[in-house]
Amino acid sequence: MAADRKEKNIMVRVSRETHSTLKKKAAAEGTTMSQIVRYAIELYLKGQLYIPK
Repeated sequence: MAADRKEKNIMVRVSRETHSTLKKKAAAEGTTMSQIVRYAIELYLKGQLYIPK
């Protein structure tokens, strides 16, 4: 039986252009795409990031 993982993966679909631009900008700022997404999720859960309807 496989061990329970403490983390889960989320798949997000974005255009190739968005992916490329985000990857380059993150690298230039010394971070990763994963760190950016995790931070945005944390802000959303705290009520500090609002998604337009």
